[in-house]
Amino acid sequence: MTVNNAKPTKMNMRVTFYTFLSACLMAGFSSCSGGLFRSKPPVELNEVWASDNTLRTPESVLLDQQRNVLYVSNINKDTRTSKDGDGFISRLAPNGEIEELYWVSGLNDPHGMALHNNVLYVADIDEIVAISTQTGAVLGRYQAEKAQMLNDVVVDNAGNVFVTDTEQQRIYIMRNGRVTIWLDKMKEKRPNGLFLEGDRMIVAFSGSSTVKLLDTETKNFTNWTDEIPSADGIARAGNGGYFVSNWNGEVYFVNEVGRKWRVLDTKGRNINAADISFSEDRGTLYVPTFNNNRIVAYDTVY
Repeated sequence: MTVNNAKPTKMNMRVTFYTFLSACLMAGFSSCSGGLFRSKPPVELNEVWASDNTLRTPESVLLDQQRNVLYVSNINKDTRTSKDGDGFISRLAPNGEIEELYWVSGLNDPHGMALHNNVLYVADIDEIVAISTQTGAVLGRYQAEKAQMLNDVVVDNAGNVFVTDTEQQRIYIMRNGRVTIWLDKMKEKRPNGLFLEGDRMIVAFSGSSTVKLLDTETKNFTNWTDEIPSADGIARAGNGGYFVSNWNGEVYFVNEVGRKWRVLDTKGRNINAADISFSEDRGTLYVPTFNNNRIVAYDTVY
């Protein structure tokens, strides 16, 4: 082994610094540690309205573009282990005015929601509840065997409904009214938020602070982004990126290759950020604040 004890010269130090700077520029500063370089986020959020606080533990918000309304799932008293029947769905106008606080009642701890063919699918502890968007009537309740905490919901073009179970660390699928386990025993902890595009599913893991890409054909995961504690909701942004919420009170913008920027932080005010929704037409991000009992809307500036 050869040991070089020569002291670095000013020229060598200058070359080393410029080599480091060049590498950072080529990598877009994403791989430079220590926070030496910080770029401006690609998007900024400006609050435009907040609903009143008559909501009760709002966990998820979902825009129905066709009917120009927002659906909000209200857990109310969080019981999980027992079905108390005090959960409900509210309807809000696009300006945050509450049109019907108890649009659908008699649920337990409703969480994530998804729309398909005039049906609203809601995750409710161990059931997938189907609701008519035209009348608010409950069309069916579909049991997920041994489920403990059904959380987020997505639907593919064929009408297959996918739901995470955060406690059981699995994803269920509902086909033609029958619910079965689709993916089980995931290595990452506590799957929460879902987002589906074609054969690519984005899965947020609240336990491991990671967000991964899942090929729905092979069921193989690939890394996408990490260090988002209590990762929760996922929504596609208007410029090719994505918003990922953090239940503690943060929202991140993540680009296609997984680089992230924090664009909202309400932790200091004890305001959560649960399962979000985004309107590309309006350029508005809707954030349920959970314990703060409101929906807050933010305009996006790119």
